[in-house]
Amino acid sequence: MKLTSRLILGAATVVTISLLLYRYGVGSAVVLIALLTVGAALIAGRSIASSLDQLAAAARAMATGGNPRFPKSPIPEIETLAQALRQTNRELIDRFAELSQEKAATTAIVDAMGEGILAADARSRIVMANHAARTMLGYQPGAALPDLRTIFRVKGAQELVAGVLDGGDMAEREIELDGRTLSLHTRPLQGGGALLVLRDLTAVRRLEAVRRDFVANVSHELKTPLTSISGYAETLVAGDVDDDTREKFLATILSNAHRMQGLVDDLLDLSRIESGRWTPRPEQLSLSGMVGDAWAAYADRASDRGVTLTVRIATAAERVRIDPSALHQVLANLFDNAMRYVEADGEIDVAANLVDDMVEITVRDNGSGIPAEHLPRVFERFYRVDPSRSREEGGTGLGLAIVRHMIEVHGGQVAAESGPREGTTIRFTVPAS
Repeated sequence: MKLTSRLILGAATVVTISLLLYRYGVGSAVVLIALLTVGAALIAGRSIASSLDQLAAAARAMATGGNPRFPKSPIPEIETLAQALRQTNRELIDRFAELSQEKAATTAIVDAMGEGILAADARSRIVMANHAARTMLGYQPGAALPDLRTIFRVKGAQELVAGVLDGGDMAEREIELDGRTLSLHTRPLQGGGALLVLRDLTAVRRLEAVRRDFVANVSHELKTPLTSISGYAETLVAGDVDDDTREKFLATILSNAHRMQGLVDDLLDLSRIESGRWTPRPEQLSLSGMVGDAWAAYADRASDRGVTLTVRIATAAERVRIDPSALHQVLANLFDNAMRYVEADGEIDVAANLVDDMVEITVRDNGSGIPAEHLPRVFERFYRVDPSRSREEGGTGLGLAIVRHMIEVHGGQVAAESGPREGTTIRFTVPAS
């Protein structure tokens, strides 16, 4: 626009001079030539000004990310400038596309990480938070986040964040947050701000606790019979016992040895299943026949106590496909548990029905039952509802853990239902034939 104004002003000056020449006698041809020159200058000036205005608009569109429109000009200098801007715009578009792809890939990688990532600027405003971090801190995707100084409610985490935002070095701390164990690692960012990495250690700490409990339980289970065997054996070695006492001591030693043998066998079975070294060999089996075989070992004991067994198997559920040794061990463990808790003249009921492509089997007793708070843990190794009673009757605390693993290896599920004085029902599924 400034160029156009200047051209108009120059043309006006030329016209004024031409009129003065004409007034003082200069020939009309000279005046005509001057006027034509002025007209040509105006036309050329407007064309140049228009092209330059369009180039300026295109440059502004490039700067703001818009869609620039480049003019075509017969003037070589302006056309060269337009071509240069076109090439620059193409290169910018290509580079922006590459940056967008790199940003999308980086965002996808960060979001896929199991660790939580939080990045904050020098003012403590969170500028980046991946999916894992939002999940650990309880924020939905897209939800607004407070600043990094106030996002934690735990004093230890607040101190850690404040230290790095105030210019401290890298630091790490473990905190408890909403029932989870989190490891926080902070480091300062160049130019201010901080990067925070969160790791969920809940499962790791739980496994460590399970390992400690397992070692303690195994040690206790082995120590008790070993102490008994050692004590009676030392008395027998001393030789100051009569024949009747010797027989009782030997019977006690044998009983504790069998108990230790059973514990070791169960541990080996559980280890093989959990490590994947045991491979089931499914066969077509008669469920009623397997129930009868497993019950045979408890029939005399049940008869002495007046315990009755009822078997109700639907015709469609009679045939199952499962490893025979696994099903025998599952049923034997469940019968053993039922016999341990059922009262004299009690009842044990086995039922089976076809549910979709699985056979659902239930083993129910009318014994003392299990309090509700114990049900979620009855399938854990060495967990006992009544430890003293279980040990007195020779239980190892591994039976239901073995049941769960063997059923799950075959693609089934197992659950317990019970209540005080309401008996206990173990429900599990196995593949139908």
